[in-house]
Amino acid sequence: MWYNDMRLDHFSYTDDRRFPLRWVWNMTFYKDGGPIFFYTGNEGDLDGFIAATGMIFDLAPNFNAAIIFAEHRFYGKTQPFGNASYANVGNMGYLTSEQALADFADLLWELKTPNNRYNFTFPASTPIISFGGSYGGMLSAWFRIKYPHLITGQVVFLSLI
Repeated sequence: MWYNDMRLDHFSYTDDRRFPLRWVWNMTFYKDGGPIFFYTGNEGDLDGFIAATGMIFDLAPNFNAAIIFAEHRFYGKTQPFGNASYANVGNMGYLTSEQALADFADLLWELKTPNNRYNFTFPASTPIISFGGSYGGMLSAWFRIKYPHLITGQVVFLSLI
């Protein structure tokens, strides 16, 4: 799926530019009253993280959870400036963890807004548990700190090789 109306700069009152952010949801295990398991996208293509994050899919049936993965801006297919995303330092100024967290918050807020563009609305009371590993784990922890009104808890995991 694409969230086609993501703000380029969430913290500016004068910059109204938008870009499409890629995200995936899996409603296989979701039942009313279940939480959202939200994966905070890392520095890579979304498909690789979906394939490598079995824990979410293992836990979701036990909690009747919806699963949502969001791609981090400037990675994978989520390129705010298309092929020119890495062309100059001015563009790269929008590649920050703060902007990425605001992207995630905006997407989740949209999914809890009645009559949203996706023809499905999660109840406002739906708990959200964020998941992430490595940099994504840091994003998950920061997400809980920065947006405690959205995130109920987080799971941070590491891969030891």
